[in-house]
Amino acid sequence: MPQPHQPATGSLAKVAISRRTFLRFSAIGTTAVVSTGVVSSLTACSSQPNAAKGFAFLRDGDLKLFTALIPVVVGDVLQTDSHNYQALIINILQRVDGACAALGNHAQNEIHKLLDLLDGRITRWLTTGVSAKWEATTHGDVSDFLIRWRDSSISPFNAGYRVLSKLVAVSYYSLPESQVYSGYPGPMASMYQLVNA
Repeated sequence: MPQPHQPATGSLAKVAISRRTFLRFSAIGTTAVVSTGVVSSLTACSSQPNAAKGFAFLRDGDLKLFTALIPVVVGDVLQTDSHNYQALIINILQRVDGACAALGNHAQNEIHKLLDLLDGRITRWLTTGVSAKWEATTHGDVSDFLIRWRDSSISPFNAGYRVLSKLVAVSYYSLPESQVYSGYPGPMASMYQLVNA
């Protein structure tokens, strides 16, 4: 299976920083992560408790997030100018939804916490640097956010990056129509069942 698309790092300048500066940025990031629990409890961050219409797990805000993530994570193999692009996005979202809905309660709760973090304007800005709503972000905004989380020294950010990118990539490459664009023949049925048992 092809590896999920990794956002290009060319847009990020490689700046040498002192140990003190590194520790200060790490402390800021950690504080942001810890504070999200406080912000969530004060602002009722889970403002969308019900799944979106036609979905079992993902809420309206979650759909907007994943719609912004899909073209960045999947990358050039996704033909955005295709006549059936929107239908393909819906199919990927439904696969993401199905994967999340099939998880146990604990895993679902953890994913909802992650998605709530990214849905709240304050927590999103503190942890990703993205202040705009997901539907108003650019490809570069989303790519830079994913790179920050992928390369962060804060492990929850690394874990969040892996969860988001894997959900999108696996959902795309498991679609029969993705084979037309990527040349990926799909997983062997026996191997797929073994891995997902």
